[in-house]
Amino acid sequence: MSKQQRKRTAKRRKRERAARGADGVADLSSTVSGLLGGAMRLEPYLTLAGDPAVVIALARQRVSEAVDEVLAVLAHVDAFDVLGTVKTQLTLVDPETYCESDHGATVATTELLAVILAARGTRTGDSPTGHVEPNPGVVLRALQSHLQELMDAGQVLTMFGVDRDDPMHRVSFGTRLREAAVRNTSYPHMVEDTLTALFDDPSMEEACRSVLGCTVSQIRQVLTSFQQTAISDQTGDFDLLAEFVSNTHDDVSDLADVDGIRALLEHVLDTGRGRTAERTATAAGVDGETVSAVLDLFSTPMRARSAADAVLEFLAGSSPFRTRPILAADDGEYMVVHHALLIPAVRERVEDALRVDGGAWDIYSKHRGVYLETEAARLVARHLPGQVQHLGFEYFVPANDSETIPSSYTKLAEGDGLLLVDDIAIIIEAKAVALRARSRTGDPLRLRQDLRRIVTDAAEQADRLRQRIIQDRGLRLRDGTWLDLEPVREIHSIAVSLEDLSSIATITSELVRSGLLTTDALPWTVSLHDLRVISELVDRPAELLLYLRRRTEPDTTRRFHASDELDFFLHFYAAQLYVEPDPDSTHQALPQLGAPRTKNRRRYREQHLELIISRTDPLDAWYFHQLGLRTTPADKPRMKANPALLQLIDDLTARREPGWLAMTATLLSFDDAGQRRCAVNGPRLAKQTRSDGLPHSIAMPVGTHQRDSALIIWITTPTTAPLGPSRQRLRDYTAAKKHQMQLDRGFGLLYDDRGELIDTWYDNRTPAHDTSLDILCARLSLRSPGAFVSAPPPPKKTHKPRRKR
Repeated sequence: MSKQQRKRTAKRRKRERAARGADGVADLSSTVSGLLGGAMRLEPYLTLAGDPAVVIALARQRVSEAVDEVLAVLAHVDAFDVLGTVKTQLTLVDPETYCESDHGATVATTELLAVILAARGTRTGDSPTGHVEPNPGVVLRALQSHLQELMDAGQVLTMFGVDRDDPMHRVSFGTRLREAAVRNTSYPHMVEDTLTALFDDPSMEEACRSVLGCTVSQIRQVLTSFQQTAISDQTGDFDLLAEFVSNTHDDVSDLADVDGIRALLEHVLDTGRGRTAERTATAAGVDGETVSAVLDLFSTPMRARSAADAVLEFLAGSSPFRTRPILAADDGEYMVVHHALLIPAVRERVEDALRVDGGAWDIYSKHRGVYLETEAARLVARHLPGQVQHLGFEYFVPANDSETIPSSYTKLAEGDGLLLVDDIAIIIEAKAVALRARSRTGDPLRLRQDLRRIVTDAAEQADRLRQRIIQDRGLRLRDGTWLDLEPVREIHSIAVSLEDLSSIATITSELVRSGLLTTDALPWTVSLHDLRVISELVDRPAELLLYLRRRTEPDTTRRFHASDELDFFLHFYAAQLYVEPDPDSTHQALPQLGAPRTKNRRRYREQHLELIISRTDPLDAWYFHQLGLRTTPADKPRMKANPALLQLIDDLTARREPGWLAMTATLLSFDDAGQRRCAVNGPRLAKQTRSDGLPHSIAMPVGTHQRDSALIIWITTPTTAPLGPSRQRLRDYTAAKKHQMQLDRGFGLLYDDRGELIDTWYDNRTPAHDTSLDILCARLSLRSPGAFVSAPPPPKKTHKPRRKR
């Protein structure tokens, strides 16, 4: 074997190892790195990866040692002082330079510090006799190092602690890792809007007042006061702290004025001290009884316990501060652990409290379900001009095998949402239930149970409706009326949740492997806030439909791994989220498209797992500018596509003639070369027609299986020719050629010799034997299907262009 052959073989084996690594430690390491922006330092652990027990023992030892080191460093420090300083150091980031990939982990790090401090049981630690306080700058740097080491060890424990024999192991791994390490899963203004919609209704205010002793509006008022007061204090002294840090030396003996610097630090740290209930009530303009009710709901008391045990619980995905983000000291003062935890804690904490009252819970759960259904439908429908929607409806399904026709069905089923546009149906199923605390730790049994209620139930309910559309071509509604769905040719399902399921919904293939989903008609499972972001980014309906097509392909999450739905969507904008289909399977399904090509087989074979690293930094910058948090303008993320093709797509969308949505999404699905070709086919043929005065045509079949197969046809006509016969030729040719190739959809575009689009024609009749179409094919003397697989090259100037059919 030559040296070059050996290199090629080594590269191939490397790719194969990467593909096999989907179930291995290396792949889990990549997932961890993707979640945390590549900030981990796992090498010392991965060198021992062959013995998981040794790795786990080493990680637990490092947790114990690092916790002891943190406690020793902070032995003399007031808990509120050090927490306030770390928050200032780690989290007061300039919005102009903020990047989630660089700064996103600081909230979890601060929360971890609070867990350690709370385990001391008291604000002030015990200093040994004769203790000399170290340089505060050294303390801060040591803290950052120890906390990062704890986060690293925790991620290793998660990576090597999951049961690989359990089919849920990858789902459990992602859930636990994300719960321990990731915060800020939604933009704060979206969380605020959701709270307003859920709890500001008069009936909900009364229910909350009776159960909680306050309304959610009052809760938000108190928590906002906490946040604004702390920010105001920190802003006034941040320059002093920055000056202090810049003047601090590593060696305390080098300081000329140790007492002066410590006095300055004490002045700055004092702004981080806690708030009493009385001070909070004054600042918030709320009565003391209401403030006390809020603090009881959202505070976590300091409690003496093993700090190492508390840290291990946190690293396993169980943090008391996720729903109770205010640290309460025994002296009656309170401090917010991190302000990014405040508003996200409200819904879940209030829901927990409402569950104890059956009447209040019934009012809330009904209101919550209606809101989720309505808002999810609104976010999708805004991109479907002319759509008809049905929300919160009931329809009949067969109760058993003996009920074979819709008029005999006796079982009532509920549908949350059905949007109809063109020949496309979009089913919406809303699931407002939340993951339980044990599920968040990755407990396989609890997590499976919760995912069945959220993911599996939504998929099954959507598929139940889908089957009625396919088999009955309509629905018999509760009032006995018939909803005719005969025109529907394409169906998609969206399962929308109030819960952030990013670490779960982005690994659809694992949900299939775990038996929670089947590959038949996979739904797009997405949180309401991610759906809102995507809805606000989408510029045209074709983008949304194409994303639905790509995102619900069974191979997508086998080919791509991402920790966040928005990373998937932004990768779709940048690179289409395209999976190379198996050319032999395509040939088996659509032999009329021709035999597989060697290059297609090679591209399919050479595909490997691709980890999508965070792409949301430009998105954050755009939102921060929109919200006024960032003065520097930032461009809105947009889909990368051929400008001329986008203009054609926009023209077709504006015309809204039959087939416009399905075909614009198909046009957008091509690669760069295909998009250029689709954009110039009409003008190119028009140039030929101007040259010879004859009509010309190009036919392009596409598809990987029967249900997504289509034929796109470009036809030109001289401006001197009567328009009626030209339009008839477009219809006849589109119908005949589609019938000849037995494809699901046919879409024809008619151009005049100036290159202007003057008409379209759409044929979505189900392929079948049709004598009249056979006669039409014979009359038109159609060429064989193979002649139309790809567009012809540009005509040569030295030859008269041939007339195409």
